[in-house]
Amino acid sequence: IVLWPVGSIVLFMSLLAACYKPLQAKTPTALTRATAFLHREYETTYFWWEAVELTRKLVLTGFVLLIPEERAFLRLVVATLVCSCYAVALAAVRPYKRV
Repeated sequence: IVLWPVGSIVLFMSLLAACYKPLQAKTPTALTRATAFLHREYETTYFWWEAVELTRKLVLTGFVLLIPEERAFLRLVVATLVCSCYAVALAAVRPYKRV
């Protein structure tokens, strides 16, 4: 059950790490073209932001549900904190090319 979400993040980060040098040098390779869906919308400096986005989605839709149902309020608090921290980071970093 944990393998799929964690594996997805590791796979995305591995692919993006392999694309680091060609992206920084602005020299497209077969790998950077094939993985463009992961970094196309972001500034070159923040090419890794899709992994952050995936982590946020997985925490909100999966890991929060690991908190027992009896602690529903804690689920809400954790989800609200995750969303708030993400919103602050998004406003501070501004990773998107088009705003």
